[in-house]
Amino acid sequence: MSTSSPRPTRPRRRRLPIGTWVGLTATVLLAWIGLASTGFWGMVLMVALVVLLTAVYGAVFRRTTWLRLPRKRSAASIGAGVALVVLLGSGSAYGAAHPEVVRPAPIAVPTHEATAAAAAASRTPSPRATPTPTPTPVVTTETLTATSPIPFESKTVLDASVAKGTSTITTPGKEGVKTKTWRVTKTDGVETGRVLTSDAVTQYPVAQVTTVGTYVAPPPPPAPATCTNGTYVNTAGNTVCRPEISDSAPAGATAKCGDGTYSFSQSRSGTCSRHGGVAVWL
Repeated sequence: MSTSSPRPTRPRRRRLPIGTWVGLTATVLLAWIGLASTGFWGMVLMVALVVLLTAVYGAVFRRTTWLRLPRKRSAASIGAGVALVVLLGSGSAYGAAHPEVVRPAPIAVPTHEATAAAAAASRTPSPRATPTPTPTPVVTTETLTATSPIPFESKTVLDASVAKGTSTITTPGKEGVKTKTWRVTKTDGVETGRVLTSDAVTQYPVAQVTTVGTYVAPPPPPAPATCTNGTYVNTAGNTVCRPEISDSAPAGATAKCGDGTYSFSQSRSGTCSRHGGVAVWL
């Protein structure tokens, strides 16, 4: 009976936990940021800072961090010490590679005028700015009056006591007056409103009257063909027959007197005055 020798077993590979991968990824990201911003020593400074904080956390709480350091405080303290030394060294190297240039401030030498001005400014209080008040608009009110003429009418009156063909202005015409009143509002001297407060006739027109005559004088009576008792000239300048005796009224007679004679008078005043007065008017 043959015996078979056991086959040698291969050792299993140990896988890194997720926390270690997360820590490595974060450390690489911070290192890249330090490299991009401040260069090589900035990258070393960022990595040393992350390792220092992780080692201190593992030493205080005795936990295995993503660095996979032993849980003993001595091992974690050693890792923290190493990270601190690297942090200080990288910080010094960064400071040496990037020296800060400090420029001295210029020294101002005060002059006599500057000293006197400073002394005067210290004694004299600075004037305060006075706010400019907002101007208040000035509103005024006034009365405005305007007049306009009113034309007069013309009238014609017929008068029978005035000879025809004559006309006279017996009443002269006169124009009337119409008055308007406004209340005017002005703001800073500029008109901003107007209201009509009155519109009335303050003087009425007077009509013009023209008198036209219509009287026509009657024609004188015709003189008789013959005057048997003679003639005379009356006050109007006309030649008139004297009164005469007749059986009937002769042509041109105007009245029969009381003594039977006929008168040829052209006016009633004095007719038949010497013949017994007028008996009948013809």
